[in-house]
Amino acid sequence: MRFFVVLLALAMGCEPSSGAKSARTIVSNGGRYTVEVSTSPAAIAVNQPFDVTVSVTPKSGDAGALEVQVDARMPAHFHGMNRVPKVTRGSGNTWKAEGLLFHMSGHWELYVDVTRGAATERAQLDVDLK
Repeated sequence: MRFFVVLLALAMGCEPSSGAKSARTIVSNGGRYTVEVSTSPAAIAVNQPFDVTVSVTPKSGDAGALEVQVDARMPAHFHGMNRVPKVTRGSGNTWKAEGLLFHMSGHWELYVDVTRGAATERAQLDVDLK
């Protein structure tokens, strides 16, 4: 099991035993937002709940007018998670999604949807869970 946790940590861009940076930074699909995503715990395990902390930096404008949602799917299996995470706004431009759970191994896509007014952009991370 430790081998698989280390593989996932490497896939997420971190090395849990070395204290390396556990967050990943991506740009939303329309290019309007830079999104930093970190998980707690840093290494996601099958059937173990985890939380996601999201920091959003708009290319222009104020982060105060933004809404954020977090979700995940397994595209090869045509389904999502069995749980709906609770997303709450923190201070400044941060949000926390609690109660995510990947109930099976395989390829997952973690979605962060950033909405301002009627426009939503998605930032997506691939997670390969062994």
